[in-house]
Amino acid sequence: MALISFFSAKGAPGVTSTAMLVAALWPRPTLLVDADGNGGDLLMRLPSESGLALTQHPGLLTLLPLARHGLSSGVVLDHSQVALGGQQVLVGLETSEQAEASAALWPTLARAFREVPGTDVVVDAGQLAARSGQLSLVQRSDLVVGVVRAEPASVMHMRERLTVLTQTFAALGPDAPRIGLVALSGVQRQDEASSAIATVRADFPDVLDLGQVALDPRPERMFHGDPVSRPERTMLVRSGRSLVERLVAALGPAVVPVAATGEGADEDARSGETTDQPAAPGTATEQEEAADGIPGGEPAEAAGAVDEQQDAAQGERRLRRERPRKKRWSLR
Repeated sequence: MALISFFSAKGAPGVTSTAMLVAALWPRPTLLVDADGNGGDLLMRLPSESGLALTQHPGLLTLLPLARHGLSSGVVLDHSQVALGGQQVLVGLETSEQAEASAALWPTLARAFREVPGTDVVVDAGQLAARSGQLSLVQRSDLVVGVVRAEPASVMHMRERLTVLTQTFAALGPDAPRIGLVALSGVQRQDEASSAIATVRADFPDVLDLGQVALDPRPERMFHGDPVSRPERTMLVRSGRSLVERLVAALGPAVVPVAATGEGADEDARSGETTDQPAAPGTATEQEEAADGIPGGEPAEAAGAVDEQQDAAQGERRLRRERPRKKRWSLR
């Protein structure tokens, strides 16, 4: 399975939000891992399925002791929690001291993450430095993605950090992960985001241009457990889908969207989410027609019955829209 790590060079440019967005939009089941060496904050951001706060146990704190004696990949999910919306989350450590003390165990965790049954793993590695303990986890990823802001200081720090990372990864030879770059910017600053990536890639042409994520304060609230109406229509989510498409293309045929096997439709039905292009008002979708028992191509004499069925389906959809929405940040 795929292992993707997101990192920043300095400060807080939005690594956690980007990792959360990718995990939510990924075409296969994902485990979101908080591996920030300065102490993670997914614990404080997301509510559990019951609406209560996530807890420190289970999480990395309970998984790391097992890694001292080897770690089976099947055990990883046993130490995760389910956030509201259905996302599997492995909450992180509380302090940088804990991360430093467990530095020798990150390679064992990396091997287990790459083999989690039926699940791809998205890692929030936070701020990454040459001596970061989680570097041994990141360098075993399939793809490592730097998150940069469209600001001169952020670009300069990323160039310096990539100088170190490319030298470190070069020693791994063919096992080295590919490095990509995504820029975060306001909706009105997309040209600046493109320029930021181009500036970095001028020195590192092998780094993948993964495009931009359009920041928007309103939908970003969902990353803090707040309800957001129709997030799939926001520029944040639309740009997130473009990012996911580029990531999947970079990983190659190893990542096959679940929708190709029909599982994606089942997931949408369970989550109750809408699609980017909803059916026109008064028009029954193929799934609704099947549920009503109306096969395609009805004869003309049955048109009246079909109209009644469609009116009933339209009324049901109207009722669903009027019901209060559950708080969720999962976008599958």
